[in-house]
Amino acid sequence: MNILFINTTGGFFGGVEQNIALAAQGLTSEGHNCYFVCRNRSMIDQESFDSLFVKSWELSSTSLQQIVSEVDIDVFYVHKFEPIEDILAVKGTKKIVRMVHDHDIYCPRKHKYYALSRKICTRRCGLICYADLAFLERKEGKFKFVSIRKKIEQMKQNYEVDTLLVGSNYMKEELERNGFDSPKIHLLPPCVQNYPEPLQTFPSDPSILYVGQLIKGKGVDILLEAYRLLIERLEFSIPLHIIGRGNEEISLRQKAEEAGLNSSVTFHGWVGHDDLASYYDNASMVVVPSRWPEPFGMVGVEAMLRERPVIASDVGGISDWLKEGENGLLFPANDAKALSYSMFSLIVDRDNAKKMGKTGKKLAEDLFSYEKYIHNLEYQLER
Repeated sequence: MNILFINTTGGFFGGVEQNIALAAQGLTSEGHNCYFVCRNRSMIDQESFDSLFVKSWELSSTSLQQIVSEVDIDVFYVHKFEPIEDILAVKGTKKIVRMVHDHDIYCPRKHKYYALSRKICTRRCGLICYADLAFLERKEGKFKFVSIRKKIEQMKQNYEVDTLLVGSNYMKEELERNGFDSPKIHLLPPCVQNYPEPLQTFPSDPSILYVGQLIKGKGVDILLEAYRLLIERLEFSIPLHIIGRGNEEISLRQKAEEAGLNSSVTFHGWVGHDDLASYYDNASMVVVPSRWPEPFGMVGVEAMLRERPVIASDVGGISDWLKEGENGLLFPANDAKALSYSMFSLIVDRDNAKKMGKTGKKLAEDLFSYEKYIHNLEYQLER
């Protein structure tokens, strides 16, 4: 097959682009020709990313119409890209498969939690979005008006997509809630390749790790508050390592400083995916404190492959892979006290933490192997 991957951003920008890279590698190894087009290149390890494809384009210098006239595309494999009507316009008889990575399609605010209460929204897209002020969008520190009606129309254009792939049962339910045909929706949990470095033994001293964007939805402020409560309870400090960047980084650093945590909390900034193994290995637990309903939560599975227990908020698709008391612990979203208690329990019971890590590795290998993922993806693209 000639497969055209379509995404807003090129390069190793984030989890979506990492997923695209892994899929392209696997499909190429199966004999398929993979092409890529984006609106803009991030220039993050761009040359390495582009090398995974027969050819890649940027829409500032070409058009989808020109691409399909140059290459006989069999399948349009769409990731984060709007509006879908641009692809429908050149589709012809070709198939469109869309991987739904997050809530952007059916949530005008994109976060799927209410702006004021921060509780998770369980309603379909519609009038409730006006009550939540979803007609206001913040960009570069300024607010502008956006049309909820137009966003609903754009969502409904996706009804014409042939196949929708989602990473969790939660995402499937959200699409169904918003009017998508259930037979078109197929579960395809993302794959996570283990790092080539040999596993290190479980650390003798406790250490906490967060990996992800530093944005409000990821709940790193909740983690910092929980960590402060934990230190008060322990009466000694343990290291907290925070990896990632985002628009909340300055405020999070200030929060750590105001709480007197600077000596034990380290902000590492962005770390390349291939360099994360040592951070996982040096941690005795990995925390996913999200307040937004994670579509899946891939960091947790990466931690499992390194035999580390995971503590995560019980939101979105996380419960698809985190089994309470088996490979980690769940806590209610936005509850710093509950998170603090969960971290404390794994610190005082190192044997249980170690056992959870081993269980998690087996679970991840059984359910989320790279080979299984590529096989199932190939089937969905061909069917």
